[in-house]
Amino acid sequence: MRKKVLLLSWHFPPYKSSSAFNLFKRLKDTGYEYDVLQIQRKDKPDNEIMFRYASSRFTRYEIQVPSENARDPEARAHFVEKVLDIYNCLKEHNHYSVMVSHSHEFVSHIAAMRIKKSDPQLSWVASFGDPIAANPYNDCYKFPMLDEDIRAEEQVLQIADRIIVTNAYQQEIVSTTQRIPLEKSKFYILPHCFDERMYHREPQGCRSDYSEPKIFRFRHVGMLYKYKRTSLPFILGAQRLLQIHPELKGCFTLEFYGANDQFIKSASTYGLESIVSFKGTLNYLESLKVMTNADCLLLRDADFSDQGLLNSPFYPGKLADYLGAKRPILAVTMAKGCVPDMLSRLGGISLTEDDVDGIADAMYRAIKGKITIDHKEAEYYSHKNTIRRAKQALTLDQGKRTILIAGHDLKFAKFIIEKINQRKDLHLLIDDWNGHDKHDEEKSLALLNNADVVFCEWGLGNIVWYSKNIKRGQKLIVRIHAQEIKTRHLDRCNHEKIDNYIFVSPYYFEMMIAEFSLKREKCKMIFNMVDTDILNKPKVESSKYNLGMIGDVPQSKRLDRALDIFEKLYKENNRYKLFVKGKRPEDYAWMHSKEKRGELSYFENQYERITKNGWKKNVIFEGFGPIEEWLQKIGHILSVSDNESFHLSVAEGMASGALPSILNWPGSEYIYPSKYISTSISTAFEKVTNIDSSTTSEVKQFSKRFCKDANTDKILALL
Repeated sequence: MRKKVLLLSWHFPPYKSSSAFNLFKRLKDTGYEYDVLQIQRKDKPDNEIMFRYASSRFTRYEIQVPSENARDPEARAHFVEKVLDIYNCLKEHNHYSVMVSHSHEFVSHIAAMRIKKSDPQLSWVASFGDPIAANPYNDCYKFPMLDEDIRAEEQVLQIADRIIVTNAYQQEIVSTTQRIPLEKSKFYILPHCFDERMYHREPQGCRSDYSEPKIFRFRHVGMLYKYKRTSLPFILGAQRLLQIHPELKGCFTLEFYGANDQFIKSASTYGLESIVSFKGTLNYLESLKVMTNADCLLLRDADFSDQGLLNSPFYPGKLADYLGAKRPILAVTMAKGCVPDMLSRLGGISLTEDDVDGIADAMYRAIKGKITIDHKEAEYYSHKNTIRRAKQALTLDQGKRTILIAGHDLKFAKFIIEKINQRKDLHLLIDDWNGHDKHDEEKSLALLNNADVVFCEWGLGNIVWYSKNIKRGQKLIVRIHAQEIKTRHLDRCNHEKIDNYIFVSPYYFEMMIAEFSLKREKCKMIFNMVDTDILNKPKVESSKYNLGMIGDVPQSKRLDRALDIFEKLYKENNRYKLFVKGKRPEDYAWMHSKEKRGELSYFENQYERITKNGWKKNVIFEGFGPIEEWLQKIGHILSVSDNESFHLSVAEGMASGALPSILNWPGSEYIYPSKYISTSISTAFEKVTNIDSSTTSEVKQFSKRFCKDANTDKILALL
């Protein structure tokens, strides 16, 4: 089972969008299964190869919109309605652990908010590439529908369960500019990352993209803006460098990829006509190759100090790409912010746009090979180190994993139920069936819709129904005992939808795999569970003469054999007693049916045998009560059934120090010590009389393999 995630992002690969690429890189190695709702774009989807680098699976649903402009009211409304339609279809077949929306464009958050309001139980993570209301670019660009987006952003920040930002400065500016305070715990910082596998590096010394290998090449890759983020500081820095070091003319170039602005076009005005050039646009993977072939990479970030902003709230995704290229970096940005912080720690140089002399000096130092990056430290931003952080970002602390236990008889699941209730990260639901095939289907469906994992106790009608109704993104586990081989419900299951089968004995593990052609890799052997601590109580003095049998219904439990063993012992010493614990056969309504009349007669014959032989004072039938107290008087625990998958009574008895007497039912030798297994009534009698009671400590020690804590933990690990 893969964790299913619903992802809403107006732009997403393979279409070109730097913001969407940055989102993709952070999520692509979580191993989750993403259903992506995005727009269909007219431009060529030339980045399909990106998906080869993902361990996650992305199923994309492209929505045709009237316009690719997300600030067109008609396109926006159309996208939101289509997202809701697709989601309503998908949720019939998928169970989503979390929904993620990405702010480029903001309409993705609006659509997610509509879904969240319709399904409040669905966890929602809102990822913000840039702030909306607090975006300092708002003063330069008059974005359409900005007022609407600012009002909607306030709702998104309040309603979303988690808010992803790229750096602490972004978190601060968003938090401090909101009218309604936000809890710090709501934010999660998930920085941009790089994947070194995406870079196709040419062999060292083989630089085919130019003919003069001695020329030092500064390269800028990515967007430039009309305001605040122009090429001018680099142009002026190069101009100043030549004024100070005219001997460098012809020794270096400034190459711009992806964006051309007025200063690049007018490079000749600055005396840089043979030095500054625009090299055209590239797809994403081509841009990474270009970065690796640079001698120094130029990063341009905007300066908003004239607007009173003290720190830059941006972490450019291009900086992560530059780190992956493993080349020196020269950044022009604000004096304080994410970029200066990172480069002061990693190496490289960060300067402000008005420090032309500093930029010229940094260029000179780069040419002389005096700018370096600490690549070991930069590995923090590698995709390999982002996997854990991305998984944490999509796992909400306040969201519990919901476990649904379904079955008609949950007595063997009591320790699992107790352990789940003790866990703060788990929430328990119970679907209590009325019989092998009887249940409230409407109730079961409602419980299923709220579950992350379904655990079927017994492989009966419950596993048939759940295997046909389980959704993608949910996990289905069944624990099988013994009667399943007779009831044959497993013949009617959709086995492809079952993630794991748990068996309580090695014998049935092998038998069921062969009988139902189960995939061995899905099958687990985990013993039944016993509370060894609570059962470890001192015995009463007379216990060595007391035999115990827990449950004698149905007939296959073979009360007659227990009486045979008792009879031999009683003749040897009339102090022996047989205690039979559990509900009487005549108390079961089904025992009085015509089909079961013969079985009820069997029990009546045993009662008559007890009366006839005068054993009433020595064969004692007892009802329900604390098992740990009852076992204090039991010195020998009997297991004389025709068939058992595990026979919990034996394990419980051993934990109490009672010596087991087992009549060789199939598979018993794979669970319990052979010294306590007999092939006949006579050998069982002999073992009871001959086994020294000093072996009490031995059986207690053996019973620890059935300890509830260890075995329950194994099951919870699967859940």
